[in-house]
Amino acid sequence: MKRAILVVTGALLMATSTGVYAEQTPAEKDECLLLSQKCKDQVDDIFTRMQRLDKEIQKGTRVYTPQELKQLRQKLAETQEMLRDMEKPGR
Repeated sequence: MKRAILVVTGALLMATSTGVYAEQTPAEKDECLLLSQKCKDQVDDIFTRMQRLDKEIQKGTRVYTPQELKQLRQKLAETQEMLRDMEKPGR
């Protein structure tokens, strides 16, 4: 009986703690922004997306390759252009 309780408790602890390890650390790439992967239920407004892109670009080459930084800068430029288009009168 004690063994069964111990096994169930251990399984519950393992199941609940895996989310902690899956979260992004500050020195880790944001694959949702970079590759549109691991996004789960994440939906950003345009300002939040611009802030997140800028934050990731600020990490520089210690986290991203030059090609990935170029890709992030391009996505930021596209997002800014989208905002400008939305702010134009007559839309």
